[in-house]
Amino acid sequence: MQQNFLITLSVLILLVFNANVQAQLVKVGVGGGLTQVLGPDNLTKDVSEDGAGYSSEYNLGIMVKLSLPLIPLTPRAFIIYNSLNGSGTFQPPAPALEQEGEISQSITSFGAGVQYGFIPIPVGLDPYLSLDILLNNFGDLTTKVDGEEVTSSGDTRFGLQIGVGTEITIIPLINLDVFAGYNLYNLTGKEDGEDTISALVLDLFVMFNFL
Repeated sequence: MQQNFLITLSVLILLVFNANVQAQLVKVGVGGGLTQVLGPDNLTKDVSEDGAGYSSEYNLGIMVKLSLPLIPLTPRAFIIYNSLNGSGTFQPPAPALEQEGEISQSITSFGAGVQYGFIPIPVGLDPYLSLDILLNNFGDLTTKVDGEEVTSSGDTRFGLQIGVGTEITIIPLINLDVFAGYNLYNLTGKEDGEDTISALVLDLFVMFNFL
């Protein structure tokens, strides 16, 4: 399933970039921001409450967009790396054995979708709504306690991202893209009893424009 999605994403990017490139504008950007995990409880509760202690962590990524002439839809594709970490006091059966530890994991999101642009604002703002399909690769879940490390393998899940943003014109060749999105990381492919993981993301990308 993961291989089929990557093939589809690659074909989409190639088709988009090869269609009338001379009349279109390719934008390539780099950036990052914050990922705030919202749920489920077993990820957001403190480590001392048998949770993972995830809260606000950084993300980094690259994004490619293609501005189509005469229509307000902009195809886009991106890769975002999210780092998730929690720390605190683990609560074993015997209170006297309490130990400090850390929990860490990553989510690498491969996304493809479109953004719908409103009428640009004269001051150089171009607001938009976006909808993206995600392929999320969950990294190994690592727990470190008292120098010992336990690792369990992550999974791959399909998800969805809806968002709102705006592009801010700096100079003709460079834009700033400010984006806020609501992510559901594991809508499909879940195992029995697996809760849906949700998060808010706030990102800033520096977009370079190419004809």
